[in-house]
Amino acid sequence: MLPRGLIGDIKPENWLGLIDALYAIILTLLLIELPTQILDVIKEYELHPNLHSIVLNSLELSLLGYASVFILVYDIWTHHRLIISNSVLGRVNLSLGIIILFLCSLLPPIFHVVSQLKRDLLTREYTSIGAFSFIFSDARFAGFLTIACTYGCIALIAAKDIRFLRLRGSKAESRMIVLKRLISSSIAMVFAIVFVAILSLGGHISPPAPLILLALCTHLPIDKLMIQLKQRILGR
Repeated sequence: MLPRGLIGDIKPENWLGLIDALYAIILTLLLIELPTQILDVIKEYELHPNLHSIVLNSLELSLLGYASVFILVYDIWTHHRLIISNSVLGRVNLSLGIIILFLCSLLPPIFHVVSQLKRDLLTREYTSIGAFSFIFSDARFAGFLTIACTYGCIALIAAKDIRFLRLRGSKAESRMIVLKRLISSSIAMVFAIVFVAILSLGGHISPPAPLILLALCTHLPIDKLMIQLKQRILGR
């Protein structure tokens, strides 16, 4: 890495434009494959006109799954912007930020792989699975793990910076509040992801229901619920 003496101090505004552009590319990559998936569903219907439920399931996975992943990427982007604006931009945090971007960039290909595997699984006669189902489960597990690690990195940055600010005796109360909310929101999402993953991999819910549930969690006040739960536990 170039020394700071040459490039100057790292500032939040140096990174916000970059991450905005990268997340825009990630969402674009997610969208590019959507027409192809819909055309594949149409081709399946031409080959199997009597399998209406399979075609509808494939179309549902393509459209609702895409919308859910879009919402998740948007939520991660908002978390990432807040963590950059309020955290200490040291080398460790910047490295974790790169990991967040890398993990988020994996979501479009993982989603497309899972969609294709699900479609192939549905169109197989009598859903003969065997080793193919294990590949499908592994792909879903990789997706859940990627999302969970992304939110985990955000929570790690926020927790580390709160400790750093407290050791320095910082009085930036508004900054501490934002970091605490980021911790609560990110950890709550990790718990939600683990819970949904257990239900999904256990066969209790099938795609795109897991993604829809996670997308809904991003719009629920789960961070406030985590804070209230923590206050009740500490109060006791």
